[in-house]
Amino acid sequence: MVSMKRMAAVAAVAMIGLSACSGTDSGASAVPGEAKGTGDLIAKAPVAAAADILPGSTMEKIKQRGELIVGGSLDAPLLSQQNPTTGEVEGFDADMGKALAKYIIGEPKVKIVNSASETREALLSNGTVDVVFQTYTITPERAEQVAFAGPYYSSGLSLAVRKGTAGIVKPEDLNGKTVIAGANTPAISAIKKLAPQAKIVTFGSDPECMQALKQERGDAYVQDEMLLVANAQKDPSVQVVGAPFTTDPYGIGLKHGDEQFKTFVNDWLKKIQADGTWQQTWKNSLGTVVKGEAPTPPQIGSVPGS
Repeated sequence: MVSMKRMAAVAAVAMIGLSACSGTDSGASAVPGEAKGTGDLIAKAPVAAAADILPGSTMEKIKQRGELIVGGSLDAPLLSQQNPTTGEVEGFDADMGKALAKYIIGEPKVKIVNSASETREALLSNGTVDVVFQTYTITPERAEQVAFAGPYYSSGLSLAVRKGTAGIVKPEDLNGKTVIAGANTPAISAIKKLAPQAKIVTFGSDPECMQALKQERGDAYVQDEMLLVANAQKDPSVQVVGAPFTTDPYGIGLKHGDEQFKTFVNDWLKKIQADGTWQQTWKNSLGTVVKGEAPTPPQIGSVPGS
């Protein structure tokens, strides 16, 4: 995945300053950097066999309810962002949620509960949400509280600074600086390890972190590369610098101990990887920024905690 990450960094520089354009749900082409409509994609997505919806299972409860409840974001460009014109939530994570809903229910009926990094575990454990699609990095520590299907995508942490900032191009340059990070994200431990003399300030969401960076409440912002690329594309006052310096496997968060549902979701992932649904979902969202073909999906169960 390293080559894909480097392409994303290049794409970010090339696309800074492009204006945003509202997407549609018709499947039509979108301006580069905007998630495309998903109507045709979801129409072709698979549906589980009746025998796979086991009696008394989480899958059966979701199907009977007629709606998949997803912990996610409404403000993450290219990943899960609400279109102000249509009201649809668009992007890679959002479309993965719709595809899973169709697999279980037969229709892409999804309710998104806007969650923050520090609330995801609680939302799963208390049953408020069925799954979490939210750039949820799999770690052994988190796996003690939730179950993870996947990984279904792999990314990495990068640096964003205000345009024109000098002297910050790699993590070690953050020593002695004030660094912004999302609360309860892997960025915190990465900064402590690579720049132990940095002062870390945290905020609950990506928009809050971006605002803090622009308000000069920190010298740099450490976050997932794809989020930063999308942010920089929309806001020319911010730029992504250097190459990604971690590998972060994203998992689908599930309630801890629900091995039956985890197996079901992993089987679904294998199917959409094999039939091209995963690849087209990537092309419609992240692939509007990263040039080239869709990457090879990470192997399911390949990282500790998955």
